[in-house]
Amino acid sequence: MIISIESSFSNLSIALLAKDRLIDKLFIPIKNELSEIIIPTIKNFLIDNSITFENISFITIGCGPGSFTGIRVVIAAAKGITISNINMKSIGMNSLAGLAMSVLKEAKEKKCQYIIGSIDTKRDDIFIQLFKINSLDDGKLPFAAMNDIEAIEIQNLDNYISSHQLVAKDILFVGHKSELLENNINNLKISDQFEQTPNAFWLGILTSYIINKNIDVTNTRIAFDYLKPIYVRSPEIN
Repeated sequence: MIISIESSFSNLSIALLAKDRLIDKLFIPIKNELSEIIIPTIKNFLIDNSITFENISFITIGCGPGSFTGIRVVIAAAKGITISNINMKSIGMNSLAGLAMSVLKEAKEKKCQYIIGSIDTKRDDIFIQLFKINSLDDGKLPFAAMNDIEAIEIQNLDNYISSHQLVAKDILFVGHKSELLENNINNLKISDQFEQTPNAFWLGILTSYIINKNIDVTNTRIAFDYLKPIYVRSPEIN
């Protein structure tokens, strides 16, 4: 089983999966109490599903970018859990990759070759990253990160697209401030999904894909065999 935890935005999201099948999920708005509730919340979530840590093979954590406090707390909690449960392996995940995974099917249906994901920086701009959808191949991830994560102002997205020599009609945009892009960039497709923030369920789905396909995630900029916060610039507690 896989338990995945995401808190790079303003919510705590937890999902429990058996392979790629969802068993249960939990979504909690948080303020400043995350460090106090994280472990009891995880334990109660497992109890509610008649599961113990011994039943969990993998724990996946959204490592950012995003809220420094949220990322730091869930990583610390996951490290403590894995130290106490040597049967459990940990995977760190790029939260923007999890967001891209949530719209992969939609992107293919809209015949997009690329996905741009964005997360709030809490500084009036967005963390952003470009992913290219891969063709079906057992040795590849569903998509590849085409560049490093950047922080840009949303009004500069047109320049971002041009600088990467992309055509707007080939891109699906998902994430923070997506509503501001409607009709502002010609032919740019905006995700129709209601949820535009990182979600633990999609981290779990991506983790399941990696495990099932036995994919080497080294140097992918998407998943990591260690838990470490992804910082694009100096962290601020928020």
